[in-house]
Amino acid sequence: MPRSIDFRIDFLTPVSVIPGLGTTRTAALSESGIFTLGDLLYHFPRRYIDRSKITPLSECHNQIGSVVNVIGEITRTRVERGRRPRFRIQLSDATGTMEALWFAGIPYFRNVLSVGQRVLCTGTVSYHTRVQMVHPQTERLAENAQVPDVLFLPVYPLSLAMENAGIGQKLLRKSIDWALRNIQHFPQLLPHAIEEKRGFPPLDKCISALHRPADPRRLDAFNARLVYEELYKLALTLRWSRRKFALPGRSMEPGALPQKIERLLPFTLSDGQKKAVAVLHADAAGDRRMHRLLQGDVGSGKTVVAFFACLPALNQGMQVAWLVPTEILARQAFTTLSRWLDQLDIRHDLLTGRSAPADRAAIAKGLSGGGLRFLVGTHALLQPWVKFRKLGMIVIDEQHKFGAQQRLLLAEKDAAADLLVMSATPIPQTLAKTLYGDLDVVSLQSLPAGRMPVSTHLVPENKRGDMERFVLKEIQTNGGQVFHVVPRIERDDGPDEDQNLKDVQTVYDSLKKGAFSEIEMALVHGQTDPDERQEIMKKFAAGKIKALVATTIIEVGIDIPAATILIVENAERFGLSQLHQLRGRVGRSPKKSYCFLLADAAEGTPAHKRLSYFCAHHNGFDIAEMDLSMRGPGEVAGFRQSGWENLRMADILRDARLFNEIQNDLDELFLKTASLPGR
Repeated sequence: MPRSIDFRIDFLTPVSVIPGLGTTRTAALSESGIFTLGDLLYHFPRRYIDRSKITPLSECHNQIGSVVNVIGEITRTRVERGRRPRFRIQLSDATGTMEALWFAGIPYFRNVLSVGQRVLCTGTVSYHTRVQMVHPQTERLAENAQVPDVLFLPVYPLSLAMENAGIGQKLLRKSIDWALRNIQHFPQLLPHAIEEKRGFPPLDKCISALHRPADPRRLDAFNARLVYEELYKLALTLRWSRRKFALPGRSMEPGALPQKIERLLPFTLSDGQKKAVAVLHADAAGDRRMHRLLQGDVGSGKTVVAFFACLPALNQGMQVAWLVPTEILARQAFTTLSRWLDQLDIRHDLLTGRSAPADRAAIAKGLSGGGLRFLVGTHALLQPWVKFRKLGMIVIDEQHKFGAQQRLLLAEKDAAADLLVMSATPIPQTLAKTLYGDLDVVSLQSLPAGRMPVSTHLVPENKRGDMERFVLKEIQTNGGQVFHVVPRIERDDGPDEDQNLKDVQTVYDSLKKGAFSEIEMALVHGQTDPDERQEIMKKFAAGKIKALVATTIIEVGIDIPAATILIVENAERFGLSQLHQLRGRVGRSPKKSYCFLLADAAEGTPAHKRLSYFCAHHNGFDIAEMDLSMRGPGEVAGFRQSGWENLRMADILRDARLFNEIQNDLDELFLKTASLPGR
């Protein structure tokens, strides 16, 4: 008996109101991201079954191997026992007969299909002693129906949770039909001015058309509105996020500190670094808080630029918080920054998850009293007890390792503090405005003086021995060091595992016994004890270890200038952007450096073309664009924090130009609103 509905049903109504969806099925939908009727209606079909053309049964013998629709009356049914039971029916129309059979679901079909019924069957025609269909999609029809009510049957994506809860295509179609019939109000997100300007149909018609199309080939106008609306929501989110951070700040000047630090540096700032510093110092001098992204290619010198950005706050006697994602990187950043902070006689400290209670107490006291001016740390900086007396600058390193909520937590330590986030993953221009629309962006694209491109080579397996002999000679003759990167920690002998995929222990053992038996080696990965890992990295930095076999734990931020060789196993398994990050671990000194990609990629294959492109190119922004076009945004490292991954209809690559148009539409809209009387 249908449940009584006595309240307003809209997009926010939970799916539990739909008849037939009990607790188990509602939970399965929730696990699949469908909580409300709005979520359900935005779960669009992935394809449609065309049932507009009906094939007479007599013509099916000419359609072997083709998918057709037939309508007929069931004239015979029978269950066949034996080694492989089956349920078989005979269909008849005015032109002839045909059989349909099922090897699964026999009790169900035996109960719902009976002699005298008129049915539509859609499936592939086959021949096995006679013309037949195996497991056709079947629908009962009214007695005199010549075509089905729904000519184009939607086929929806089904998650494993949905299937396990008994939610199949039929129940999903029935639930969506119920929602379309019962929703009393569709949200009006787009202003009428934009609807009229773009000629968009109303939202309810667009959604209905996609679920129940009169002709799937004529959905462009309905799709266009939904694509625009998704990107419009994203643009609004970014705009309001920008406004949320557009708070009053402090006007701060760096004084003579930049000149003092420049005299201490063993190198001269590049033109790109100088321009970036000028932009950041202009931000600090303004009356609004800085809210900026500093992105740069690997090795472009972001750390020193970010430190220069801290000088205005330090010059004004204020404090700085520097957030880093891992303890290894935090300790490395602390060591680098200490060299400059010591010269400025500024008290600084390091806070990690493993800091001793006594150290934490001293840090808390130093922060609250204002004597501790510069704090480097991991996620521990986000804890409530970390309270600054007067926080002037926040730096977030490797920001893509942190969520937006974590960024806000640190920003809330002082609402007027400037905020600078850094990314070592070059962001394609195609995505920059979308991913970081709430941030002003300054980019570093040129390498510091003295840096040379890393000589990069694709090495087939039969040339491994030659490569290893070259590497050994480079280590022994020129004092080089090598990172040997392997994609996984442990071997998996499961049936679905690629046995060509290397693991660190096997590679380490093989090199230790073979090619690198004469040199000092070490092994490090994510499961290595933190103290042991720290000790290994110290020895590697000191040159006591010549070859380090590791997972991608060394991908970002590790700075070992003496390392001149990078070897990557199974390079075809990595994206170009990630390979570029790995390649950035070498080439950090004037010495010639090398990158060797060991790959199972036959010439002419997509993997070979992709890796060959990487070997020939060294600009991280170009590589990121290529990686994006080849792999799609969902797979490119570092881009999962911004909301676009939730897009159902839009595609950030295909629709990049439209997104920019939408931002212009918003500019016009906000300008008109602001100019209205009384505003």
